[in-house]
Amino acid sequence: MLIVVSSLLMLIFILSRRRIVGFIAWLLTGFAFLQNVPYFLTINDYFNATVFTLAFLLFTLIGYTTLKGNLDVMIETTRFSLLAIVFYFPFKMCVPLKVALIKTVADQTIALGKLLGFKFERLSWNEITLNGRGVKIILPCTGIESMALFIGACFGVKADLSRKLKAFLLSVPVIYTLNLFRNVFVLASYGYGWFGENSFYIAHNVIAKFLALFSLIVITILVFRELPELENLIVNLKEEIGRVVLCSLRRGSRS
Repeated sequence: MLIVVSSLLMLIFILSRRRIVGFIAWLLTGFAFLQNVPYFLTINDYFNATVFTLAFLLFTLIGYTTLKGNLDVMIETTRFSLLAIVFYFPFKMCVPLKVALIKTVADQTIALGKLLGFKFERLSWNEITLNGRGVKIILPCTGIESMALFIGACFGVKADLSRKLKAFLLSVPVIYTLNLFRNVFVLASYGYGWFGENSFYIAHNVIAKFLALFSLIVITILVFRELPELENLIVNLKEEIGRVVLCSLRRGSRS
C-alpha cells in the first residue's frame, strides 16, 4: 500500500514540481522497502536484507536531496523510478498477471533444465522437483524487479528512441535469460546436493546472488555506453546528494 501512495505522490511531484511532495514520496518508498527486511531475516536471506536496508537509506537521502538539491535532476530521477514502479507493481498486485508470469518462468525453467540434461519434474503449477527435492518459483524468481528497474532506466531518460530500444535489448531480455539459468543452477544444486546439506542456501543466497550482482554491473555498463544520458543523470544525482549532505553537515557543525 505504501508504494501505491508513494507512486501517486511521485506523479504529483513530477507535475507540480513541489519539493515537499517529492520528499514524502521518496520517504514512503524507502519505508516500503524497509518493511520487507524482517521477512528476509526470517528466511536467513541476509543479502536481500542488506540490499533493502541500503535501499531505504538511499531513498531517504534522495528524498532529503529533493528538498535541497537541483529540482530538474530530482524530477528526472523520479520520472524513471516511477516508470519502473508502474511496470513492476501490476505483477506484484494483480494475481492473474503474477500467476501467468510465474507459470511462464517455471515452464521455461523446466524446458531449459531438460535441455541441459537435468530431469526436472513439475510437482505443481509453480513447484519443480529434482531427485525428490522441490523448489517453488515465486515472483522474485522471475527477475521482474531487475527488469522493471532497467525498463524505467531505459525509457525514463531523455534520449533517442532508437538508443532506448538498444539499451532495452541489452538489458531486459538478457536479465530474463540469465535468470532462467539461475533457476536451473539453484534447482540442480539443491536436487543433487552439490554443496552438501546447505546446498539450497549456498546456491540461492550466496552464489546466485553474487553472480546476479556481477551480471547487473556488467549490464549497467553496457546500458551506460548506449545511454550516456542515464550515466550523466546518475552522476548528477550522486553529486547532488553529496553536495546537499555536505552542506547540511557544515551547517550542523556551525550551530
